[in-house]
Amino acid sequence: MKNLLLGTAVLFFTGTINPAFSQSTEAPKFISNTEGVKEYSLKNGMKLLLIPDASQSNMVVNIVYNVGSKDEGYGEKGMAHLLEHMLFKSTKNLGDIKKQLSDKGGQANGTTWYDRTNYYEIFPSTDENLKWSLQMEADRMLNATILQTDLDKEFSVVRNEFEIGENNPTRVMMQNVFSNGYTWHNYGNSTIGSKEDIERVKAPTLRKFYEKYYQPDNATLIIAGKFDEKSALKYVTDYFSGLAKPIRQLGGTYTVEPAQNGEKYFEIKRNNDQQIIAAGYHTSAFADKDYAALSALYEILTSDPSGYLYKNLVETQKVSSIWTFSPVVRDPGMVYFNFDVPKDKNLDETTKLVRTELDKVSTIKFTADDLKRGKAKLVKDIENEKNNTINFAINLTEIVGAGNYKLSFLYRDNVENLKLEDINRVAQKYFKNNNRTIGVFRPSPNEERVSPAEFRDNQIADLVKDYKGKAIEKELAAFEASIANVKKNLTEGKLSNGMKYGLINKELKGDKVQGTFRFRIGNEKDLEGKDAVASITASLLKSGTKTRTKEQIQDDLDQMKSSVSAYVYGQNLIISLNTYKQYYPKVMAIVQDILTNATFPENELTKTVTETNTWLEGQIKDPDAIANNELQRLASPYPKTSIFYVASLQEQIDENKKVTKAQVVDFYQNIMGASDGVGTLIGSIDVKSASSELEKTFGKFTAKSKFVEVKPTFFDTKKQDKNIITPDKENAVALGTSSFKMTQDNPDYPALVMANEILGSGGFLSARLPMRLREKDGISYGVGSYLSVPVTNDVASWNYYAYLNPTKRDAVEAAVKEEVSKALASGFTQEELDSNKKSYANERMTNLGSDNVLITLVNTKLLFGVPLERFDEQNSKIQNLKLTEVNAALKKYISENKVISVFAGDFNKK
Repeated sequence: MKNLLLGTAVLFFTGTINPAFSQSTEAPKFISNTEGVKEYSLKNGMKLLLIPDASQSNMVVNIVYNVGSKDEGYGEKGMAHLLEHMLFKSTKNLGDIKKQLSDKGGQANGTTWYDRTNYYEIFPSTDENLKWSLQMEADRMLNATILQTDLDKEFSVVRNEFEIGENNPTRVMMQNVFSNGYTWHNYGNSTIGSKEDIERVKAPTLRKFYEKYYQPDNATLIIAGKFDEKSALKYVTDYFSGLAKPIRQLGGTYTVEPAQNGEKYFEIKRNNDQQIIAAGYHTSAFADKDYAALSALYEILTSDPSGYLYKNLVETQKVSSIWTFSPVVRDPGMVYFNFDVPKDKNLDETTKLVRTELDKVSTIKFTADDLKRGKAKLVKDIENEKNNTINFAINLTEIVGAGNYKLSFLYRDNVENLKLEDINRVAQKYFKNNNRTIGVFRPSPNEERVSPAEFRDNQIADLVKDYKGKAIEKELAAFEASIANVKKNLTEGKLSNGMKYGLINKELKGDKVQGTFRFRIGNEKDLEGKDAVASITASLLKSGTKTRTKEQIQDDLDQMKSSVSAYVYGQNLIISLNTYKQYYPKVMAIVQDILTNATFPENELTKTVTETNTWLEGQIKDPDAIANNELQRLASPYPKTSIFYVASLQEQIDENKKVTKAQVVDFYQNIMGASDGVGTLIGSIDVKSASSELEKTFGKFTAKSKFVEVKPTFFDTKKQDKNIITPDKENAVALGTSSFKMTQDNPDYPALVMANEILGSGGFLSARLPMRLREKDGISYGVGSYLSVPVTNDVASWNYYAYLNPTKRDAVEAAVKEEVSKALASGFTQEELDSNKKSYANERMTNLGSDNVLITLVNTKLLFGVPLERFDEQNSKIQNLKLTEVNAALKKYISENKVISVFAGDFNKK
């Protein structure tokens, strides 16, 4: 391997490739344009996909390597994931990757899965950002340092990540279904790996793995969003085409999972109140046509409210909820069914009922309506993903890992071409009890064993070689990410009932339309003791109206590829919608219907309470949930009569059980309304049409209860440390808060924001707290701090969090306090300030590229009168800050003597 590496390119980023270490450069060769995805190839074997979208203000560079946990050998479990962590350390030519990512701002991440590993960066669309991203990815493809000193620190960080998952009963159950279901294939292994393998691997061994798989012929580079294609091709030529194609042959994996010989059964016994039943069936590879039919079948079986399993198990309250997961994988995979069971149900009896219902699947004669519903849901999801270019480019990671990016379009076509016989066929083929992991071995003669079709590379190549795809969609109009441009394209108005609205004219992919509405409701007297009622009422809005059943509402939304959601917090009713221009009037009609004609069926109320309480029961012994709840109760000791009272988890369960239909109807009829509210839509819809539909929907939606804002009480926190023991939990959590008075228009606000950026929030894991606890000491997987400063009241706080191994509790506490104390005593440096100013500015620019951020900015303007210009003003104030101002703000508002800390975990572990 070392001799092989000498033949590859070593990059020196001066704008050219050193010819002594490279082959001659040659521009990427154009292959095809499939529905706007432009494919190129390089002589060294690297694939390139360009997905331009001028309507974006951001771009993403995403590089996918065809290596994941599937490729790990004996003693290597977790090596692919560990290597992903190490590639954020440093390279020979660029040095500290993480620091440079922090300085650049934007968003960056790396992920590892069964068949692939990827790294991506989302930045504002500039030539400088594009060039740097490609330079950096080319450098760490071959020149990562992988030092033993860095590896020694990262061991405990990855172990802590492993332990976080071990606290989650659902994740533990899913992993055990896969590990029990597979006998030989590596899909049965956790991607995060074995703790023992992770902690024992040495840098030279990890480097061999790196040198084998991190090569141009094993990579697909994706560039998407707004960028100059000529520049992109030039930079790819400059930085990647000169990398030599290695002489080694990867060969791929060749393990084929044998057909299962009988049903498998296992139990997990751990300290937790949450009851779960799970089942797994061996199914097809993503390239198989069966995958589309199976995906539709899962929707037909489990969707709320029409699914067969849903009706027979959730409707009848045998289980509280059901969901499925089927990973996109290269080889034959597995589908996972999860059934959450209320604590008051007998688990053995419920397991028998679940098994009985699963046994029926292969015998059901599905209908044309079933097929229509299943297809509509899948098509909606496919269209919504495709019409978000940045997410689409990142999600292509899974498809590339499964064999080829064009499989994404083939899957879409397979879904659209589904026939009823396809659904019945896959149900009969795969849903056999001898292909299931849930029970015990039982002798059974004349078994018809299931063996999903295997797809070799040449078969996939034959599938996609002549594929052309659908017609390429029109190019969208560019939309500059700036406050000035938002103002230029913003129309404001007011409805007859006083509700204010904003319309942002921005052409979205697929003619999408998004909207969020925020209505302020109630007063202190009318809302007293109604927190549970409010939450459940919002959850039940789509459960049926005088004109539509719950099933009809969901079917209509799925057919229109649309979604509507609602929730209540405090004095706010939030309604969000996601639809398309052609369906906007019909979706608004559904919103109007649920806001004026909801019927709240008794059985839906019972199901909602059961589902909510089942989830809460699972939180009662979770360290994170316990610590967060207790910290809020300590920092905000409101009386029970206050609408701000923080109920304990058990109190929440008890209050939910008391909710009656009469209370729900009363809240709906008297407290909900749109008079004191705002809403913003974004899309290319006609202003007159949009305004007319808003008037129809919300113009007469008024509340009988008068809205009077209830101001929170300021509680001056005092230093306190509290331990909560959670036995048999692999991971622990530390949370802290300190109160102070401030609003966002306070002159000190920008300086405090920057102080917090440097201390624990800014950059890509480069702030002081993450640098100390994760990078230097390696004692926490996730650590940081954040501010909570409101717009209209002055009850503010500074907060910190850290996830840790229970044995590291004292070390984490000492490190957090030491870093805070050091910052207060000595302040920050000019270098830190300059670096965080730059990353903050880039992050804010990236945020303006998000449609949800634009909606939030306009809603804040409409509701509180905060001018849009304040966004730019804050940026300007941040950039003009002096170091003395930042240090002074930290000392003025943050005090070690006012921090309440809560630690939750199994601290009796040695």
